[in-house]
Amino acid sequence: MNNTKTALITGATSGIGYIIAKNLAQLNYSIIVLGRSSDKLNKLYKDLTAINPKIKIDTKICDLSSLKMVSETCYEINKSDKSIDLMILNAGIWNFEFIESTDKIEETLQVNLIAPLLIYSRLKDLIPKNGASKVIFTSSGLHQGVINFKDIEFSDKFSGFKSYQQSKLGLLMITRWLSNQNANSGISYYSVHPGMVNTEIGRSASWFLRTFFKLFGRSKEKGAETHVHLIKTMNSELKSGEYYADRKVKQTTKYSYNMSEAQKLWDVLTEYMNKIPATGSV
Repeated sequence: MNNTKTALITGATSGIGYIIAKNLAQLNYSIIVLGRSSDKLNKLYKDLTAINPKIKIDTKICDLSSLKMVSETCYEINKSDKSIDLMILNAGIWNFEFIESTDKIEETLQVNLIAPLLIYSRLKDLIPKNGASKVIFTSSGLHQGVINFKDIEFSDKFSGFKSYQQSKLGLLMITRWLSNQNANSGISYYSVHPGMVNTEIGRSASWFLRTFFKLFGRSKEKGAETHVHLIKTMNSELKSGEYYADRKVKQTTKYSYNMSEAQKLWDVLTEYMNKIPATGSV
């Protein structure tokens, strides 16, 4: 009998996601990796098989700035009928100017918030409801503020900082909302603050901010520690719906606990997701 668990991860070809993927290989997970660069996916494949020659890795080209591609990728994964014991929705961007995705949606909102929730929504039936399954979203300590429902894409007056901040706040709130909605379902949900990490996420920032990240940011290994802690720890020893930093539950802003606002956000995001057909015939 094959007792190997399967993990799906986004944002694994660089940064903390790369370190998380290496840990998954060491833990003998089968891994489904979604990434937009075939070269980086091939390199990751070689790196992970060097760590664990017996590992099963399924790499899929998937650019989260195209919801059509996300939908088609999910369709292919659903056809395989694999169980997904662990889902790590980690990919993220931080734009410093207004950029539209191929779907004509502000790119930060789409990549950081809409796309991961579309992946979860389309693949949730593959997640075993056995008490051991986990869904992990990478949030941020920059989750302060409120959801700008009047202009959720900041199209009138764009702020890269506010857009990023809102996307990470949204992930935190939706994590709590999903945990509440799926209480006793056998699936647990967590959001994670990796700390300020020296990664490529701020690559479009000014030279000053890039230098700041480089000088004061955590290492990727340090940034991945809380994700790895959640992966290794049984759900019975964790708190579903909570926000973790430095391997512990952390208090967040008062607004982030407002589940009526989270429900409103879910409804708005669902409108975006419903525009994308549920099969590969997009």
